[in-house]
Amino acid sequence: FMDSALPLSAITTLEARYGSHGKASAWDADIVRGCLCDSSWSVGLSLGQRQQPEFFGADCSLRRCPSADDPTTVVTDETDCSNVTAPGGRGVGKSGNICHVDCANRGLCDTGNNDLGRCTCFSGYSGAACERFEVNSGGVATL
Repeated sequence: FMDSALPLSAITTLEARYGSHGKASAWDADIVRGCLCDSSWSVGLSLGQRQQPEFFGADCSLRRCPSADDPTTVVTDETDCSNVTAPGGRGVGKSGNICHVDCANRGLCDTGNNDLGRCTCFSGYSGAACERFEVNSGGVATL
């Protein structure tokens, strides 16, 4: 049961780090505690779940930017995490699993304390997740 629990990061135990002799160092040597950050979306490896939580960092104070598919890749959907190994190698996304793609790979994400999870789009892109081309008056993308 706990093997499928979040976070999806790699197992951290003294035994994993130091080998079998690390296990003998304390009665709770196999227990390493960490934060499980909040998220407004479902996190996991199943249909409709994202592989990463909304908030992250050692104290969960950082927030991911809006996510979208890269508008310049017509054939590839970067948000499709079907059969993609989760960060930390803790499992593989099932059909319909969602990869989080900050700013659609078309902007910079500010995860800091002043602008939690806000995209600054590259020239020629717009939208909360930089998911749209900006089009000039002639109907041509301004890339």
